[in-house]
Amino acid sequence: MSLGKLDIWSTPKLAPLYPRFPIQYRNVQILTSIYETSPEAIADHIAPPLTSLNNYVMIHNYFMPDVEGMGVVEETNVMVGVSVKNLKGDEFIGGFSTNLLISSEVGLAQGREVHGQPKKLGSTKLEISSESIVGKVFRGESLVAQIHSSFKSEESSIEQLSKYFPFAQNINHKVIRNIDGSQGINQITARTLSAVQVKGIWSGNCTVELYPNTEAPFHLLPVVRSVRSFYWEADFALVPGVIIRDFIKEESNE
Repeated sequence: MSLGKLDIWSTPKLAPLYPRFPIQYRNVQILTSIYETSPEAIADHIAPPLTSLNNYVMIHNYFMPDVEGMGVVEETNVMVGVSVKNLKGDEFIGGFSTNLLISSEVGLAQGREVHGQPKKLGSTKLEISSESIVGKVFRGESLVAQIHSSFKSEESSIEQLSKYFPFAQNINHKVIRNIDGSQGINQITARTLSAVQVKGIWSGNCTVELYPNTEAPFHLLPVVRSVRSFYWEADFALVPGVIIRDFIKEESNE
């Protein structure tokens, strides 16, 4: 089938880098850890029209053994809670990604080019023993973060996790330059996972340790107090999202 210029999903034309939506994720293991940071640190990571919800940070460590078009994927997503409104005044509340490390070049490109997520290459290791789980995050050979948590200590729920902030809606600042260096895309975007099936979720005490790294500066959201970890297992699908603000179009309409 011949593809027209508007039908190309991803380059190269005859071998797209990442699949079309929806993308299915099966048997995912997730360690979500919450800690408190300072309001000044969060303010350094966001700018208007985003506003902070509170001083909590979530670190999601993922082991994804079965991702369509990607295979086995490891990922870590660092989020803070934010609120943002579109020009109509509709409010969007969710988790804003300040840093993302992923082991898949396919997932890296898809995240940046489509959703505007700040993904870089990295690896995440979840080590489970009889009574504890350890999440280690690496940028290359350098340890960026390490989380220790009790394993399946107390049965919990997504509602208990979401009380820190409603993280299910991922909000990003999508910036892509034109070839001449001018602004090509400058948007606030949002997407929510679909067909989420949580197979189990447990919570426990945790400690969060961050290590300075210029390429993956998790440490710029310093730990004031470790709060709680949630270990959960789920299936879900990655689907299209929405454009909340398009700053280039807004400027051209002024």
